[in-house]
Amino acid sequence: MSSRGIAPPRRQRFSLSVRVSLLLMFAAIAPLVITIVSSEVLSRPALLTQARTSMDTDARERVQLINTYLSERLLDAGTLSQVPTVQSFLATPPARITADTTTHAIYALAAGIYRDKRYTTWALFDPAGHLRLYFPLNTKPQPHGQYLVPPADLRLATTGAQVFFSGVYFDAKTQKASVDIYAPIIFVAKTTVPQLLGFMRASLNIDYIVDIVQSERGANGTGSYAFLLDQNGVRIADTDSTQRFKAVAPLAPDAQVSASSEALYGNSNNVPVIADDALANALHDKQTSSTFQTTPSGQNEPFEVTRHAATVVPWNYFVLSPISTITAVADRQLRITAIVAAIALLLAALIGLYIGRRLTRPILYSVDYLRRNSEALNTLASKQKSAAAEQRWVVDSSQVGLQSVQYYTGATSVAAHRLRDIANEVVLRWPEIDARSVQQAMGEIINAAQYIENAAHYQDISNQKLATALKVTTQVTEQLATGATSAADAATQLEQVVNQLRNVVGR
Repeated sequence: MSSRGIAPPRRQRFSLSVRVSLLLMFAAIAPLVITIVSSEVLSRPALLTQARTSMDTDARERVQLINTYLSERLLDAGTLSQVPTVQSFLATPPARITADTTTHAIYALAAGIYRDKRYTTWALFDPAGHLRLYFPLNTKPQPHGQYLVPPADLRLATTGAQVFFSGVYFDAKTQKASVDIYAPIIFVAKTTVPQLLGFMRASLNIDYIVDIVQSERGANGTGSYAFLLDQNGVRIADTDSTQRFKAVAPLAPDAQVSASSEALYGNSNNVPVIADDALANALHDKQTSSTFQTTPSGQNEPFEVTRHAATVVPWNYFVLSPISTITAVADRQLRITAIVAAIALLLAALIGLYIGRRLTRPILYSVDYLRRNSEALNTLASKQKSAAAEQRWVVDSSQVGLQSVQYYTGATSVAAHRLRDIANEVVLRWPEIDARSVQQAMGEIINAAQYIENAAHYQDISNQKLATALKVTTQVTEQLATGATSAADAATQLEQVVNQLRNVVGR
């Protein structure tokens, strides 16, 4: 009888239906994972590059509009400063001015007003900065802070030959920002040295530029905006009007003094500051354009920033867009892909469980059937082992009885031989006794002894037959025990097959 080893505990494994479901889930989710990875690795950098290009194009176009507009306004002033009636008016001393001279000069100034509706006044000044004439006649030029003509602007207007812009002013009453355009008026004759007659000043509301900037709100995605910084780092136009005329860094002392004395930005006090080092540093960039990322003051997320410098005035145009807005397409695609992945996972799980159960149901039935057969074989083997043990006990008892019978049979045979020998001896000594009687008795003894010997002979034959039967019974018992062992081994092997099938289906 073979011994059965103790089987190690079977590890808990997923059922076949669950594994099929997991396989389908993997097959469904793998392309989506590849899509997500490619989106993160490829799409985001491409979107950032595309956004930079778009913002750069947008900023460049807006700056070109500003440059074109301001260039046209410079041409207005430059052209009118060369009108002969204007030069004649300034060349004539005030005491000798005639009404006709004044009228023709006013016509020239009125032409400036008609060039752009955003002009508020056109005025003529002598070289000392004294007001000589203005139009409209009901709109007298107002002082800027302490000066009608700021000293720095007067110096440039009387010593240079270029048309230039002043700083930005703000009228709290009209809520409009404006600049002054200064154009020196120089009389040039072929035979004389050029003579400075004075200068022309045109006050221009910069609504057009403000509108350009304010139209940028959301133009480059949700949360995007733009602003315009002047040479002092002050926001002169912003999509958020509450941020106008606030500096990104403290003004230099001389710039702050000039701003206060001239009431630049509509403020005679110190200019408010919302410090932003990244923007302040960008103003010192010698390149006409730059792109960088920063978290602007007052914001809580990084922004992509594009800067373009104007060429007509020392202003810098900034366009800002949140990184999250730039990558919104990738984020939206990621969310959609995640939703699709979740739905695909759910469907794959349900389909996998359904298919797995359909596949495993016949196998489970077979496993149950084999398990029942294994249990039946184990029961049969147990019964055969019990019967074989009982049969062995019977055979052992029969062998003991056979040995006892054989012993007594041998003793009877020996006694019979001895009885016969005694009888023969008595017969031989018969002459000494009564012959007839003794002889007759001895004959009977001899016959009885012969009978005993014959019986012993027959018993010996029976013993041989019993021994043969016991031998056959022993062989049968051994075969029965061998069969029980084989049944037990078969049951063990069948149980191993069942366990393997259960490992496959996870039961």
